[in-house]
Amino acid sequence: MEILSFKLKSKTNSNIFVVVTDNGEYIFHSEIIVKYGISKGQFDEEIFLKAKQESDELIALSFAMKYVSSNIKTEKQIKDYLYKKEFIKPIVDNVINKLKEYNVVDDKVYADMYVKSNPSFSKRKVQQKLNSFGVKKDLTDEICEQVDDEERCLKNAQKFMRAKVADKKTQEKLNRRLSYLGYNWETIRKTLNKLNIETEE
Repeated sequence: MEILSFKLKSKTNSNIFVVVTDNGEYIFHSEIIVKYGISKGQFDEEIFLKAKQESDELIALSFAMKYVSSNIKTEKQIKDYLYKKEFIKPIVDNVINKLKEYNVVDDKVYADMYVKSNPSFSKRKVQQKLNSFGVKKDLTDEICEQVDDEERCLKNAQKFMRAKVADKKTQEKLNRRLSYLGYNWETIRKTLNKLNIETEE
């Protein structure tokens, strides 16, 4: 194959190049271009394709690291992000394995942090959210053992009722609020009784 020219893919990223060949255009990371000595003229196609795969993995890893830099993500969230960037499954899987080696992705750590950072949510709500983020059910169930629905529901109700009169309208709002947070009626009823708020069966 023949390499015809090089051009920056974007002015905002000096590491990503478009390598123009007689067989099409390919995206390459500058590190891989240097590593394999890719230059204009004839170039071994087998080596070129090997370099391309290594480049794709490096670029995908860079995207993933930037994606998780602001806050922790689940394995599924990272995979979905990379698939949207049009990386193929083998590349995505390799990147995930590297992130695990670096301790950058750990669904158990994510789940534990999610439970602690969302103290208003019921166990059911937490399970639903974590499942939607791709955390496996057995791990979600294990993490959610620390969630005490009655304790959380009571704290939510106390916070909601602060400086409020316990009239029927306020109670209805409280019921809707607690229900939205995932608490079942039995837990809500017990909570209202503890606050001496009458309930309608």
